[in-house]
Amino acid sequence: MVKDPWWIFAYWEIQPKTERAARSQLLPEEIAGLQSVLRVYDVTGMDGSAQPAHGAFDIGLSGLATNWYIHTNAPHHAFVVEIGLLTSRGRFLPLARSNRVTTPRFGPSDVIDASWITTDEAYWKLFGASAGVGIGASPLAWSQVLAQQLFSGNWSSPSPVGPSRHSAVRGFWVRVNADLVIHGATEPRASVAIEGQPVAVRPDGTFSLRVALPAGTQTITIDVTAPDGRQTRTVTPVVTLAWAGSLTPETTTPKAQLHHPRPGSP
Repeated sequence: MVKDPWWIFAYWEIQPKTERAARSQLLPEEIAGLQSVLRVYDVTGMDGSAQPAHGAFDIGLSGLATNWYIHTNAPHHAFVVEIGLLTSRGRFLPLARSNRVTTPRFGPSDVIDASWITTDEAYWKLFGASAGVGIGASPLAWSQVLAQQLFSGNWSSPSPVGPSRHSAVRGFWVRVNADLVIHGATEPRASVAIEGQPVAVRPDGTFSLRVALPAGTQTITIDVTAPDGRQTRTVTPVVTLAWAGSLTPETTTPKAQLHHPRPGSP
């Protein structure tokens, strides 16, 4: 099973007769040092089991474990796990093979689907300026606060309406938007603040925030404080968004014009 982009979870039940059949294949000198292991295969992009895996690593099992969390540290990769017996000479006897799982991407999807495009009204309901957000607010609420900072003048912006531009051009309309995604990772118990506002840190130490990006140059302050509060690291990325081209309608006179005939003319 998939836990998140960096972890998967395996669980199993091995029948005694299956293990006895595997042990019967061992040579006398292979019994000493025998170990139960999970062998994790990276099968990203592979269609069948006949192809060799991109790589594999072993995890030694302790006691009578029947499940294990596996740190793959590989978002958007496919994995298959085998449980088996590993001899001191490196011979591996598989007992069972898992299904195939794929870890999700880390960060926003690169798939642009028109059916998920939102309107300006819905966007501002989710990310627009919001008052009365307290310290215990959710990450979404903090994104509302940060969006408010983006368009209140604290960060440079040419217009209070945000980065959206739309205008009729030869009979069709155009809208162009830009979002900024800030993401990273740190110690799970560390605290993160962006522009002075706390951002939730997930149990695995990752954090992220997505806000609308106005035109111009923005200097963003990101403070990460150690769990004991004694040390803070500050990063200040500078992001510049410059629009090229124009979405304004053409002002030339139409080639075809309609003339109304004078009274009495055919």
